[in-house]
Amino acid sequence: MTLSSLVNRYVDRIADRLIEPIDKRVNQKFYDFPLGSKPWAVEKDYLDLWDKTKQIAYPQTDGYEKETGFAMDKTWLDELALLTQIVIKPHDLCYQHGRLLYSALSQMVSKRPKSSISILETGTARGFSSLCMAKALSDADRPGRIVTYDVLPHSTKMYWNCIADKEGSQSRAELLKPYQDLIDEYIIFHQGDTQTQLNKIDISRVHFAFLDGGHTYQHVVDEFDYLKNRQQTGDMIFFDDYTPNHFPGVVDAVDEICQQHGYSKQVITISDQRGYVIGEKL
Repeated sequence: MTLSSLVNRYVDRIADRLIEPIDKRVNQKFYDFPLGSKPWAVEKDYLDLWDKTKQIAYPQTDGYEKETGFAMDKTWLDELALLTQIVIKPHDLCYQHGRLLYSALSQMVSKRPKSSISILETGTARGFSSLCMAKALSDADRPGRIVTYDVLPHSTKMYWNCIADKEGSQSRAELLKPYQDLIDEYIIFHQGDTQTQLNKIDISRVHFAFLDGGHTYQHVVDEFDYLKNRQQTGDMIFFDDYTPNHFPGVVDAVDEICQQHGYSKQVITISDQRGYVIGEKL
C-alpha cells in the first residue's frame, strides 16, 4: 500500500470516529439489530440453500465471461457467497452480479495503464460486491481504492441473516475477518444514506461504479449526479436491479442516464427477478 493510501485511510477513519456519535442519533434504527434480534435459521438451512444455489447454471454469465476473457475462481466465489449472499428470503437466491462485476472490472483494468483504480459502490450490505471487486484488482495486481456506502454501520454488532449468525451477533468488520487482507488493501466502508452523505466526500475521478443503493428512480439519479462529472471516456457504471417488473423506477433512471449522458447500455438479464446494465462512458 502506498504512503498516500495509508494517509487517506487514516484520515477517513479519524473522520468516521468523529461523526459516528451524531450518525448514531440520526440513524438509531440501523444500530439496533435492524435485520432481527436473533438468527433467522440454523446452519443446516443455510448450507442446504448454498448447495442448491451454487449448482444453478447461468449461461448469460458464462457468455459475458467469455466475451470479456475474465472469469472469477468459482471456489473462491462460492465460499464468499456462503458467508455473505446465502440468506433466508422469499425470492430465489442469486449472486451472479459477483461474477459479472469481476469480469467487467477486470476487462476495464486490462485496457488501462498501470495506475490506481478508483471505485465507488452504493449498497454495501454484507460486503460481497466490494470483495468481488477487490479480488479483481488483486488478481490484476493493480492498486486501487473502493469506497462503499450503506445505511448499516460497519462496526456495530448485529445478526446478518447468514450462516455466521451461529457464532452470535457480530459487526460487519468481524464478519469479514477472513478477507482482511483484501479489505486492508482496497476497501473503505462508509455508513449513511448516499442522498445525504455522498457529497460529503470528494473523489475527483471514479473509474468504475457499482450502484445498488436505494431502489428508486430518485436514488439512482442522485447517485449518478455525483458521478457524472467524475467519469471520462472508458469509465464504467454497473447498475443493479434492472428488472422492469420489480424496480421500474430503476429501469427508467438507467435508461435516462444512458440516453442523455452518453453511456453504452449492455443489458444482462439473468431471470425475471435479476437483471443488470453495464454502461461505459462513450
